[in-house]
Amino acid sequence: MNSRNKNILSFNSLSDANDALLELFSELPKPISRILLSGGSTPISFYELLSKKDINWSNYLISLSDERRVEVSGSLSNEGTIKRIIYDHSFNNSFVSLLDDDSESKLNSIASYDLCILGMGNDGHIASIFPNMSNLEEALYGKASLLNLYDGYPDVSRVTMSLNEINKSDQIILLVKGEKKFNLLMDERANNNLLPVDHLFTQMINKIKVFKII
Repeated sequence: MNSRNKNILSFNSLSDANDALLELFSELPKPISRILLSGGSTPISFYELLSKKDINWSNYLISLSDERRVEVSGSLSNEGTIKRIIYDHSFNNSFVSLLDDDSESKLNSIASYDLCILGMGNDGHIASIFPNMSNLEEALYGKASLLNLYDGYPDVSRVTMSLNEINKSDQIILLVKGEKKFNLLMDERANNNLLPVDHLFTQMINKIKVFKII
């Protein structure tokens, strides 16, 4: 039996998964909850759901698992996209941008995150940790909080949290939408052919819940 089976929660719709995420969100510790959000298309509807709730964002500290090095006003910016959806001044004030000059020192001052929401790409990447990136070993095993991808792989330059930084999370929700991605997640791979998502499980299996969205 695949050891990841115990980590899986299945949902018939994205709406059902969002409701479960919202319940987790409401149970986060107070007075300050520390959360890592993800870019990509899958969590967008969850952010839209949050935007409709009466949330005191001053009780939260929020950052991202990765970001493209583009203008926040642009459509490729994860930070900009989420801020435009939430559209709340206190949310913006609670947000730690990965593009700030002092972002790494800010992250280093955070002992742990209460919740991390991640997606997974069709190639098994998580955050902006890609299978063929030039500094993959550093992203998987290094101690730095953040790494830069200056070569523009796969599209533009990026900054990503390392697995070491993501591992500061008390609980990790991995959103997996569709059978293709789910089958990739569940495939057995040899040690010399592991994908970034495999390393995530190797290091943090007891923290991860997979939200499988059919």
